[in-house]
Amino acid sequence: MSNKKPFFGLIVLVMALVLSACATQPTAQPAPEATATTAPVVNTEAPTATVAEPTATAMPTNTPLPTATATPEAATEAVVQPTAQVVSSGSGIMITLDQNTICRTGPATVYSSVASIPAGQKVKAVGRLANDTIYYFIEDPASPDTHCWVFGQGATVEGDRSLLALVEPLPSPTPDTHANFSITYSGIKQCGDDYSFKFIVTNTNDTVWQSIKVRITDAKTKVAANIAANRFEEYYNCQLDNYQGDLTKGERVFMTPYNPGHFDYRPYGGTFFIRVTLCTEKDWKGTCLTREIKVNP
Repeated sequence: MSNKKPFFGLIVLVMALVLSACATQPTAQPAPEATATTAPVVNTEAPTATVAEPTATAMPTNTPLPTATATPEAATEAVVQPTAQVVSSGSGIMITLDQNTICRTGPATVYSSVASIPAGQKVKAVGRLANDTIYYFIEDPASPDTHCWVFGQGATVEGDRSLLALVEPLPSPTPDTHANFSITYSGIKQCGDDYSFKFIVTNTNDTVWQSIKVRITDAKTKVAANIAANRFEEYYNCQLDNYQGDLTKGERVFMTPYNPGHFDYRPYGGTFFIRVTLCTEKDWKGTCLTREIKVNP
């Protein structure tokens, strides 16, 4: 009897161990929970990589379209518009005006006159005004080294007009330079077989004039009479009667230019242009102003 009790106690101990092993088995399964915890970490990284793609795209910073606009090209075209400053007289293009035309220092009536081109006279064109089909830059027939602008509406053009250089005109003159004078025609004076034009030149503004040039042109024959002087001379009975060294405001000179300045034929019935240039310095220097009138003696 006493020998069976220990054996029974051993069996009870073994069973207790087995039961305790079975009871601790559920608490020994953290691996699935760890796996479930790892899965969210992977999923979190995947969205982060997806969000990073827009910031990694180079489209906003790599788009050069605004800096590649054609604005520089437009500025270049604007600079190119005034094409030719130096004019060559070898164009070979001639124009014939259909009416008497004043040739001026610029392509507008605000510019002073340089010459008178009679209707029907053929002149050499050396340039034209950009973006304009009317104004021509020509040689003055009386002085080929001098160029001026004519209004060429109705003119006959011989040659290819497109070959003419584009010429940028001088700046428009200031509204008031306090320099002005007038010309008044008063008739014809016969001196033997010669004829002189009588006219009055009056200083109508503040400038003091020191020298004078006169050119009288027959519109039909193109014959011209010229005088140039550093004083203002008055003739009476075909002889020099008086002169003065300058022409101040309000002063006038009675001119009958004779020898030089006369014509050796009767001018009656014709058309003539009297062009007078006054300058503020001797020898036709300084500021010069030109006026012209048309007369029919």
